[in-house]
Order: sequence, then structure tokens, then C-alpha cells
Amino acid sequence: MKWLGVGFAMFLALTLFPQRAGELVHHHASYIEEVDGADSNTPFKVQYIDLDKYQGVNSYENTFTTMPEQGSKLTVKVHNKNSTGHVMLKVYRGTEEFGYADVKAGTEGTRTFAMHDGRGVTGDWKVYITSRDGQIMNLQIRAGQHD
Repeated sequence: MKWLGVGFAMFLALTLFPQRAGELVHHHASYIEEVDGADSNTPFKVQYIDLDKYQGVNSYENTFTTMPEQGSKLTVKVHNKNSTGHVMLKVYRGTEEFGYADVKAGTEGTRTFAMHDGRGVTGDWKVYITSRDGQIMNLQIRAGQHD
């Protein structure tokens, strides 16, 4: 009876997972990666955050959805207009987060993303900005798709 259970388990394993032992299974999923940033003169085909001005202590958050026909790259720019203090910029695509990037006082931080397969950028995105020490933030934020 014990061999019958083992045999049935092997049958299920071979039926559900037909690849040979040691064979790699390749999934053709499109994934996003951060790439070299766009310069400040790159025109956006579509602008999701249009020079949003934010001043406050609470974190800034904005969400939008990109479409592949609107461009092969997504760029998020944050100008930290404070005279002192850093802000931290985090970008999400769905549940995938791309970590924090520091934006020093008086500078602009830029993050650009592209699909690894070269097709247009897709997905539900979130831009999240906060300060390290609860300072009042003075920001200008832009985000858009381009080629």
C-alpha cells in the first residue's frame, strides 16, 4: 500500500511538472528596471504628475497608471526646494518597490524606469516622498512617460 502512495505522488509530480531533471524553466515575464535618468529637457508624451507643488510635514504620495503606447520610459523628478535637509524618494510599481533615493536640499532627484524587453512601460505606480526628520518639505514633483 505504501508503494501505491509513492507511485501516485511520482505520477502527480511528473504530470504537473513535466520538465526533465536539471532543465531550467524560462518564464517570459516582462519586468521593470531602473535605467540611467533622462535629462531635464526630455519631453514627456504623457505627464502624470504635472509640476505638483507640495509643502508640508506629512509624506507626499501620488498614484497613476502607465500605458505601453505612451512611451518606453517613465521618469519621476523631485526638486527639493528646501535650503537644508534631505528628502527620500521611493517609487513603487504594484507591490514592487525600488527603494529610497536621497534628494539633497536645493537639488533635483531623477529616477527613470524601463521595461527590460524594450516595450512600453506598464503598471500601477506610486510616488512616495518623506523626510528623515519630520522637517517641512518644499517640493516640486513631475512624472511622465517618454521614449
